[in-house]
Amino acid sequence: SQLAGLGGPPIMAHAASTPTAKATPLLEAHNPRPLADLCIDVIAANFASRPTLRGLPPRFVHRVTALLPTSLSLEVTGPLIDDEIYWKRCATERWSNCEISEHGSSWKRLFFERHLQTFLEDLDPSTQSSEDLVKLLSLSKDYVFSLRLRQFLSHLDLEMIFQNVPTLSHLELSYGVLQIGMDYERSLFGMKSPDVLSLAKALRVTETLTVMALPANQLDDNAVRTLAAGLAVNATVTCLDLSHNKVADRGVKALAKLLSPSSVIVSLDLCDNHVHADGGKYLGRALKVNGSLQALNMRLNRLGDEGGRLLIEGCKHNASLSRLNLSCNAADTEVAQALFTMLPQNGSLTDLDLSGNALDEQAARLVRAAIEANATLRKIDLRLNQAEPDTVAAIDELVKRNELAHLKSLRRAHELGAAAAADAQAGGTGTSRPDSRMGTAAPGGS
Repeated sequence: SQLAGLGGPPIMAHAASTPTAKATPLLEAHNPRPLADLCIDVIAANFASRPTLRGLPPRFVHRVTALLPTSLSLEVTGPLIDDEIYWKRCATERWSNCEISEHGSSWKRLFFERHLQTFLEDLDPSTQSSEDLVKLLSLSKDYVFSLRLRQFLSHLDLEMIFQNVPTLSHLELSYGVLQIGMDYERSLFGMKSPDVLSLAKALRVTETLTVMALPANQLDDNAVRTLAAGLAVNATVTCLDLSHNKVADRGVKALAKLLSPSSVIVSLDLCDNHVHADGGKYLGRALKVNGSLQALNMRLNRLGDEGGRLLIEGCKHNASLSRLNLSCNAADTEVAQALFTMLPQNGSLTDLDLSGNALDEQAARLVRAAIEANATLRKIDLRLNQAEPDTVAAIDELVKRNELAHLKSLRRAHELGAAAAADAQAGGTGTSRPDSRMGTAAPGGS
């Protein structure tokens, strides 16, 4: 009425007289927002000072976290927010390449693992206090399961990490500097004696670590013997990667002792080390009694023909090893003769890499004869040898034969499993299932 007295149109009367007319923008502007929306705005605006989601219905939690900035302190967001969309925003705004599959398919885990990785790779003990590290480890302990450090300059006591992150199951660690350019100093690279000792002590007490990778750390025999002492009382590490180091025969002897009948190690990577014939002898002896190792990588070593033969002889009655890499080890006729004896009696080896060796035509023919009497080897690599192409092609056809037979057996097992499941279901319901072979009905169970 006041608007009418001022000469304006009588809004309510006009609306009543024309019920089909649309609401004017003036009425829409005065339409109040729902109380729930106002509460969500207030909670999000004050989350930094009063962080809480307690009592909030689940359907509103995502709407609150969608309004939160990614710059909030981890002390605030870590314990309270489990919304994966929020942690995805935090991660993608900080890193351009985020492989969630490498972090348990969890964005929250990815963020905490990458955040801790970045902190440790950039840590400078001369300018940063250990309190910051302890604080971060405490915040991350429930979300960090895998830690991959491409550079590690601080030489921290590794026991501190294991004690404060009890969930750590995968550790990949390289002491060095990325993108060092012209400022190279040899002292910046490789694990020192205190680093090895602290890791060996941690291995004695950890109950969660299953994968330990220490590539490119300049580990020599003494360092490996120290690590082996810690691994000797460890019952959790199943994958051990010591590639691109300086491990020689004495270090391999210490590792071979770990491959006892009670060993739990399933994968051992010694690629690009200094292992000679004696190292092959130690590993061959271990494989005769070991029942856990499934993958052994000896690529780019110095086994020679004798060392390769001694290692292969140990595989003759081994029932667990399925992948063996002897690439680039100067293997020749003795290795081929050992394969000629071993393969017909071995029922576990499925993948064999002999590339980059010195196998001539005579040796390749021995390998061909061995595979003809073997039904399990499904992949072999003979590139960069001295054999004739026709012989290599014949060997490839033999392993393809084994692969096809393996696929047929898998398909047959699947069909039998499906039939057994159908029989069990029919027996539980008291019905009968047609027997395709006899053309009659199979009796159902009661």
